[in-house]
Amino acid sequence: MNIISKFFSAVALTAITLIAIPAVAATVLTYGEPGPNRGARAQATKWFANEVEKRSGGDLKIDIMWGGALFKANASRQSIAAGVVDLGTIIPDYFLKEMVSFSLTNLPFENLDPWVGLKANFDHMQSPEVSRSLAKQNLVFVSSYMLSNIIMLCKGDAVRSIDDIKDKKIRAIGIFGKVFDDMEANVVGMSIYKAYQGLDNGLFDCSLGYMNTTVALKQHEVADSLTKLNWGLYTGLGIFINKDAQARLSPSQRKVLNEVGADFIDYLGRDVMRSNIAAEQNLTQGIDGRKLEIISLSAADSTQLYSASQFYITKWENEANKSGLDGKAMVENYKASLTKYSQERDSKGYPWTR
Repeated sequence: MNIISKFFSAVALTAITLIAIPAVAATVLTYGEPGPNRGARAQATKWFANEVEKRSGGDLKIDIMWGGALFKANASRQSIAAGVVDLGTIIPDYFLKEMVSFSLTNLPFENLDPWVGLKANFDHMQSPEVSRSLAKQNLVFVSSYMLSNIIMLCKGDAVRSIDDIKDKKIRAIGIFGKVFDDMEANVVGMSIYKAYQGLDNGLFDCSLGYMNTTVALKQHEVADSLTKLNWGLYTGLGIFINKDAQARLSPSQRKVLNEVGADFIDYLGRDVMRSNIAAEQNLTQGIDGRKLEIISLSAADSTQLYSASQFYITKWENEANKSGLDGKAMVENYKASLTKYSQERDSKGYPWTR
């Protein structure tokens, strides 16, 4: 066989080989997100998806379905568990009984630092007790979001002190709503994604919310004031994956997902603090000519809110015990984590400043 014949034989063999061995397609995970494709949380979700794809070399991708396209917030737990999507966002306040282990970190503990709260929550969610509880629901924890410090948006008369809460119609869910109910507010249980319409049409006077989502959800357009309650953080909002979907991933894909989930905490802690500052500045200066009056509750009023919360922390312990968990130990461990990361911040600074 001459040189030319050998060359064409080699080319033909290579072509046959390429045809015979199909390219391996990337694994694509569908992600259900009840919120819109805008704002700080949306940007964080995109960062998460982009990092997973980048670190896996394109082997693992995430396709995000925004705005509750596949399920609403109050159906997220069962939808992810059933495999409607592979992973997505769950707000545990809609599932206080089923997700009692997760809802601990949504209780009003005395911490206002986003990074500290996220780190403590991450430790809590990766504990064996919580992991076992989630596994029974066909769920696996991936990482945590947070919605920043708790604020209240009002149309009309503002909330300037605890005394102003009485008789007000307030949209709220979870323990924060229960405390308001104890303070003789008329609490309306409704998704935050419907707060715009509720404020606009007078269904309620005020809505419990979060500094950095106010602009994203455009709720400043139908509010006149924003009150900083200085009353705990909402860190119990997380990314969960269907347990069966996780099992189908390769070891390298699971490793990437776990690593991005851990790094997401530092990214989000920094991002939430920045977005909170920017949101408050924008709302103070005005967006499209509309300004909000920014009010901050006094230290005495905030202390009173924390005191009123203690009843529900004890109640949570009892509910956790009924679910087969050690409620008291979990509360103490979570408090210890808050102290641990507060001390780390004070001694070393935030990770992005070291």
